[in-house]
Amino acid sequence: MEYFDLEEVLVDIIKKYPEIDEAETQFNALLDADETLRDDFAEWCISKGYNERKAFTIFYQEYINREDTIWDSIFPNKEEYDGYK
Repeated sequence: MEYFDLEEVLVDIIKKYPEIDEAETQFNALLDADETLRDDFAEWCISKGYNERKAFTIFYQEYINREDTIWDSIFPNKEEYDGYK
């Protein structure tokens, strides 16, 4: 699996389970069930410089921060985002 594919898996889980605890639980279940995914994840962690235990949480936080930044750039004024309150 390429790194891009692995990151797509991570993003799909985050979108499906927006709460970090549930998302991490689901991802860990996938890792437990798929040895190839587990090996790819370990390799991906090394390439990113992540500790395997913290990698999902770090990726989750970075992804959420990127998404927030995208919305901030679309609606630079809070009033626009909040429906002109």
